[in-house]
Amino acid sequence: MNKKELWQKLFSYHFEQLVPTHLWDEIAAKFGGENPFTLAFADKLCRKYEWKKQFALKAIWEYKKFVFLGVISEFKVTPSSIIDQVWHEHLLFSVGYRKFCKDVIEHEFDHHPELTPSDTQTEAFQAQYYQTLVLYETEFGMQAPQDIWGNTKFKAPADTAAKKETYTSTSDVSSDSGTLVSMCNTQESIDLEFEGGGFDGGGAGGSWDAADTADGGDGGTSCSSGCGSCGGD
Repeated sequence: MNKKELWQKLFSYHFEQLVPTHLWDEIAAKFGGENPFTLAFADKLCRKYEWKKQFALKAIWEYKKFVFLGVISEFKVTPSSIIDQVWHEHLLFSVGYRKFCKDVIEHEFDHHPELTPSDTQTEAFQAQYYQTLVLYETEFGMQAPQDIWGNTKFKAPADTAAKKETYTSTSDVSSDSGTLVSMCNTQESIDLEFEGGGFDGGGAGGSWDAADTADGGDGGTSCSSGCGSCGGD
């Protein structure tokens, strides 16, 4: 599966697997629109974290990008606090999440939280976070949005571009980043995902210079991804 195919599968994934099939009609009637299951998942995030609808939808959009990076990367990617919260909620639907890994991304995509804070582990997660931001910019042709990616216990480098290194993709995911950039950042793709809605309305503050999170915490426990093609523990 190449990058284009992977992104198309992620783009077309609307969280249907989180809902038993006998409830599909009920969800569709309640939320309506082209993507009622995505809207239902966003509604769950809004209720739990007191986010606004458009912020939750944007967080889900960026979560898909995070998963994409985790699959193609040879290093373990580390999310921001906002993306980590979306990831946690997805993981809670254990059966649906397993199907997502098997059928959509075709990789295991495990969550590796920090059991207890330690300087060594925190430094490792911070390095992975920097690498993730650089890979994001490389693959998507833009900087990661601060309101979603800036909420973390880590501080981003003052000049991400100055810290760029070459991070290779996994051997079974071929490179076609130019196509990927155009697919991910067109207004058409955003309209399809969010039914014409913009990304207006906050739900959490974000700054590359601040380590505060939406809920006032310290960014939560650090964590990283782990998938079949990622590096070791």
